[in-house]
Amino acid sequence: SKAPTGHIRFGSLLSEDLSGVELDGLIGIWTPQGNDAFLFLDAGFHHEDNGQSITNLGLGFRQMVPGHEAIVGANVFWDRIHSEHDNDLKQLGLGLELLTHWVDARFNYYIPEHDQFSIAGRTKSSTRSRRTAGGILRTTTVNSLNQIETGLEGFNAEIGFLIPGSEQFAETRIYAGYYRYENDFGPNFDGFKGRVETRLLQGVTAGVEYWDDEELMGGHWTAEVAVSVPFEIGKLFAGKNPFEGASESFTRAPRRFEDRLSERIERSHRMQTTTSGEIQTGTTITRRFTPFPQPKRRPAGVPAGGGFPIE
Repeated sequence: SKAPTGHIRFGSLLSEDLSGVELDGLIGIWTPQGNDAFLFLDAGFHHEDNGQSITNLGLGFRQMVPGHEAIVGANVFWDRIHSEHDNDLKQLGLGLELLTHWVDARFNYYIPEHDQFSIAGRTKSSTRSRRTAGGILRTTTVNSLNQIETGLEGFNAEIGFLIPGSEQFAETRIYAGYYRYENDFGPNFDGFKGRVETRLLQGVTAGVEYWDDEELMGGHWTAEVAVSVPFEIGKLFAGKNPFEGASESFTRAPRRFEDRLSERIERSHRMQTTTSGEIQTGTTITRRFTPFPQPKRRPAGVPAGGGFPIE
């Protein structure tokens, strides 16, 4: 069988409140003599029109199950998130997948560094006065109020089914799944997700996706279209065309099951951080005591009624 090859993929996403583009490349590292396994690097860049960008670098491995049209895979990613509030967060991503002719299943878990960033702040002060035996005690309290941004830890999982007969003209799969992300500043994000993906041509896909929590995707519904062409970095260093066979990406033909060894790794939602409302992050208390004025003392020898000292 033919050895799996890498690719370069460009995609565009559109939701009600968010639009973005993504570019990723899959670069082969190793495949055995029987071409039934594939070790590869997966690097990508994703930018949204709200200013958020995500850069990721991952290592993936897929292995065909002998005697079956089935592939098992695992991957690990390191993601750098530049948020819409100009903060830089990092996270570890872990994934498992099962790909078969009829059924696919995926599970991804995300572990961010638990950094917290202030995105807006102000102070609020109040003063109280209390009369004491010796004077007035004034207590001033200054509260620091901030909005905080941090990453989301959690998982998403999905299972998908091939629509029978669709592989003959436009391979179409329907997916349904569940997600849960821990929100440090309110109710957790959890619920149903679903999507439909169609391979219009060998290297052209289109799809639509639904998430219960619109904050994670910029809207409940997201449409996506992407173009993928083969790319072999080894040919580039050998002085050959690294995009050899790219024209086949724009033809319509059923793909071999082995080609799924090098298909794109499906990962997570688009918004990777959460922000708080205004919360108190610090308090400063100062006290000032103002004594009452003391009566002037009478000089020694001066009688209470005034006058001059008696000689």
